[in-house]
Amino acid sequence: MQLRWLIGGFGLVVSAAVSANQPAVQDGTTAGESPIEQNWLDDKHQQLGNWLQRQAGTIDNWFGKSDPSQPAKASLRVMVDTTWNEYDGTTIKPRVRGRVKLPTLEQRLSVVFGDDNLDYEPKDGGVLTDERIATPTGTDSAYSSRQTRENNASLALRWSKFRQDTGLDVDLGVRSDDVFVRATADKAWQLPHKIDARFEQMYRYGTKSEHTALSTLQFAKAYSQKSTLTNRLHLRYTNQDSENLDWGNSSFMRWQQPVKQGIGELNYGLYAGGDIVDKKARLNTYGPYVSYRQPVWREWLFVQTDVSYYNNKLNNRGHHTAVFGRVEMVF
Repeated sequence: MQLRWLIGGFGLVVSAAVSANQPAVQDGTTAGESPIEQNWLDDKHQQLGNWLQRQAGTIDNWFGKSDPSQPAKASLRVMVDTTWNEYDGTTIKPRVRGRVKLPTLEQRLSVVFGDDNLDYEPKDGGVLTDERIATPTGTDSAYSSRQTRENNASLALRWSKFRQDTGLDVDLGVRSDDVFVRATADKAWQLPHKIDARFEQMYRYGTKSEHTALSTLQFAKAYSQKSTLTNRLHLRYTNQDSENLDWGNSSFMRWQQPVKQGIGELNYGLYAGGDIVDKKARLNTYGPYVSYRQPVWREWLFVQTDVSYYNNKLNNRGHHTAVFGRVEMVF
């Protein structure tokens, strides 16, 4: 039953990719594929992409005359995440994340919308925490429309000029009924033996969610153009009625390989994490994971699958298999 739900979730995503608003890649017909279907998909994707850019230009013109050399730009990610494990069952989460850059405004204003939790996902592979295991929807269904609305109901204004002056991105926005301000910064440098180091810091305060701070320190060593060994450590602090501090460490190898529509990426490694109480770090979760992501059919359509084998001492859960799947369209 769980496997059937999981496959059904992937089917829902692929169906959305085929029937909703689809992209545009020049030509790209291959043997065995239907030229009519490909051209239709490409045409739909191009139509939506062009519409997004026109809307960005229209909004930018509200604030002054646009500079042709610096046009307004819009980007959009549409995805469906499907997760399963033996304890929580299956969860299906449609998610969106978009940004509209408005260069006409003096402070380089952007509008960002959708599920802002996506901003905290690592962009170069590897699992940051064990939070992508399935979580109950509170109903008998694997999909909750109420939860989907709440997760994607985030809208913020981002002043990128702060990054030019201070190295900060600053957001002021609202997620559902939670008004928040968020600041993010990062610093990269190179260590001996060609080791790349990177530190990222995020602080968020919301009227409902209150304080959240996330610090991430990463070291990466490239062994070739295709393979990189990475260690990522994070500390997270939250204070909503009570203070909580947790940690996590992910050590993984990333392999990148050219595929027909772009680059395929394989990550595999070990994750360990837990909470910190009285200045003592406790180990709660640990285990291996493997993740694979690549574009399929078109350069704008991605499929990703993660499999982990974690435990959870606080919830009295032994090591168990958890599966995460994502189908994503990029505009």
